[in-house]
Amino acid sequence: MVPDRYTLEKMALAHRQQLQREAEHEQILGARPSHSSHRMRYMAARLGTCLIALGTRLRQLEQPRTSVAVD
Repeated sequence: MVPDRYTLEKMALAHRQQLQREAEHEQILGARPSHSSHRMRYMAARLGTCLIALGTRLRQLEQPRTSVAVD
């Protein structure tokens, strides 16, 4: 038995709404950064911090040491 026109329209509307909800959910998931990309950014930031600290120490070692002359 084929549903009447009103029932078919209600079913089609419900189906479109479900598809819309699924699309919105997928869009939200796609906009969020994944756990692995967050971890990679964190590790890159930590590496950058360590490299800056190392460069600062090396620069301090390159500076000539001034000795205090005692009279």
